[in-house]
Amino acid sequence: MKNKFIPLALAAALAAGIAAPAFAQNMNWKLNSDHSTGRLSLSSTADPAATLDAGIARVRGSVTLDANSPVNSSFNFTIYPADQDPSAINQDGTLNAREFSNLARSTVINFRSKQVKSIGDGNLAVTGDLTLSHLERPVTITYNEAYSGAVYGEPEVHSATREVTFVFDRAAAAAVQAGSSRKLKLVASVEIKTEDFPGLFQAVADANWPVVVEDKECEDPSAAGEDYQGAHCTGTPVLTSSYPPVALTVGEDYPGPDPAMSLVRDNVKIALNLELTRDTSTAATPSGNQTAAF
Repeated sequence: MKNKFIPLALAAALAAGIAAPAFAQNMNWKLNSDHSTGRLSLSSTADPAATLDAGIARVRGSVTLDANSPVNSSFNFTIYPADQDPSAINQDGTLNAREFSNLARSTVINFRSKQVKSIGDGNLAVTGDLTLSHLERPVTITYNEAYSGAVYGEPEVHSATREVTFVFDRAAAAAVQAGSSRKLKLVASVEIKTEDFPGLFQAVADANWPVVVEDKECEDPSAAGEDYQGAHCTGTPVLTSSYPPVALTVGEDYPGPDPAMSLVRDNVKIALNLELTRDTSTAATPSGNQTAAF
């Protein structure tokens, strides 16, 4: 009787051994916001070479990559200003207006995938909802003897959602090559016409995008005196191409709009450079439906 169970036990062990690699290839990842950026550029259909960087933003979120079946992968991330605390971003990717009380305007962009397709060479076309949240505060300026600066009103948040498709370069191949590595690099991009997403161009162009500094570390001086100028910080800035200055006044000598800027008005390009780390807080499932926590 005992010998009858040996083949059954051996078959079960072999089945488990075969299934294990497939299970291991489906892994949840968390975006390392300190080394994940989104480059926001403005371009012209008439002159594709006339592309200007509006700014660099941080990216946070989660990714599930299924190396065995890439179409089961999922992407959920938020692009936000570098100086903003991540806690100011709600779980659904929208901004919390109360946390932006000191800003005249700001923009947050969230993406949640709905469909993933393999398009060859390990590239993935990831289609999903891109949600734009743009905050503006009305400004009142009264010039008189007691003028002490602009007065900002209550924040107004404008939101819009459109379907877009990011192309992730060799994401499927990267998932296979990652193996047991704790880190993974992904790059992706999408170009969106102004007519396809009203409000996106203005929200990107008008927002304040502070410099992204990777590996930022700050130290307060041991002694603070009258010449105290704050903490001393070090890090590596992520640079953009030069952005032409905007004229602040309009008078008789106003030269008119910059010719280069006149071309930059119908496309917004988002280029992602992401660093992922394995999320060990949750176990991946064979179906690829489990999403890592932010």
